[in-house]
Amino acid sequence: MILVTGANGQLGRRIVEQLVARRGSASGIAASVRYPARAADLAERGIAVRQADFDRPADLAAAFTGVDKLILVSTDGPKEVRIGRHRKAIEAARAAGVGHILYTSLIDVAADSPADLAAVHRATEADLAASGVKFTALRNPLYADFLPMTVGAALATGVFQLPAGRGRASFVSRVELAEAAAAAALAPALARQVYQLTGQATHDYHEVAAAVARATGRTVRYQPIGEDAYAEELEASGLPGWLARSMTNIYAAVAAGHFDKASNDFATLVGHPPRPLACLAQELFGRR
Repeated sequence: MILVTGANGQLGRRIVEQLVARRGSASGIAASVRYPARAADLAERGIAVRQADFDRPADLAAAFTGVDKLILVSTDGPKEVRIGRHRKAIEAARAAGVGHILYTSLIDVAADSPADLAAVHRATEADLAASGVKFTALRNPLYADFLPMTVGAALATGVFQLPAGRGRASFVSRVELAEAAAAAALAPALARQVYQLTGQATHDYHEVAAAVARATGRTVRYQPIGEDAYAEELEASGLPGWLARSMTNIYAAVAAGHFDKASNDFATLVGHPPRPLACLAQELFGRR
């Protein structure tokens, strides 16, 4: 039995889909969700839907019963809330006898990273190591899916601003990261405890702008901006203060070089590399 947490979320749902596709059936696949009614389509396909709220440990204990492998999809929320929720899930998994936890982590877990997310994933990986349960950290890069939100305004104005300096990062889509997570969960054995699911090359946002410009035929330019100014813009757009700062300091981590990592781990799991930036830009922004 393989169970995916957060299966109504954008990454969790895609992991469930990839598990079914790779296994060829829904047999032995389970999904935990906060609101089961929203996963009725999964239940209709034969996937075992279990109710679980990370803020209610009793729910987690019941949801994880009989599970051999748990794909723990990281949650949303402020830093300390996320760390606490992950800790409860790990404790419940250990109590339920789960044999292997695969956790959707982040490629930046450095202690000197300015990113709140780095602290979240560093703490959760430490909790996994202390739990005694076999675990695999699937460290994700930046989601390519966020590029339209990041760059989209430039299609009208010609310029987008981020506090990323000349920092470099790789971009992989959620569906591809879900494919890698499913492949890892279905593998009879894994050679390593940590997989860096990056693209095979990194790019700064000037290169991202150029790729979007080629895909759209429009002038697109990247302009670095200060962290405080960017956070204030996000708050002015209606984001809560904690989220505005979290989104800002992840770009500060990019600027500091924490996301300038490339590996072949994705291909090792899936059998082929993820799509390069040019293909992603064409898919996300190409002329229609």
